[in-house]
Amino acid sequence: MADVLNPNRHVLHSWKEIAAYTGRGVRTIQRYEVHFGFPIHRPAGSPRSAVLAFSDEIDRWLASSPTRLVQHSTGDNGHFSHDATTLHLEGLCSKATLGKNRAEAMLKRVEQTRELLVKLTESVRRSRALRTEWQQRA
Repeated sequence: MADVLNPNRHVLHSWKEIAAYTGRGVRTIQRYEVHFGFPIHRPAGSPRSAVLAFSDEIDRWLASSPTRLVQHSTGDNGHFSHDATTLHLEGLCSKATLGKNRAEAMLKRVEQTRELLVKLTESVRRSRALRTEWQQRA
């Protein structure tokens, strides 16, 4: 949850910013997203919508990815080469881990919200009881 609320978290708001941050081209980053699980977020949810990325997620992805990404990810027959398949699976695992971490953070926030709701409900109940008591005295 701390990652989500970190005010120092750097947000990259376009393909150009993301490419500049990584030192790679826009098309390369787009290919990394499709084939290797590069961490891109689409607020609107549509495949052609605006994108954003977080620098800390990119740094983790780059650190966990193999040092050399295969430039020619498919062989002559159009199928992924063994290296590209391995990289693709590693990208999927990276995305799954990121999704798991996000789900855990969200679950924690839901639990905190539930606890606050219980406290608020109890506070409202006490306030109503006091108001009723004051009205009966008046």
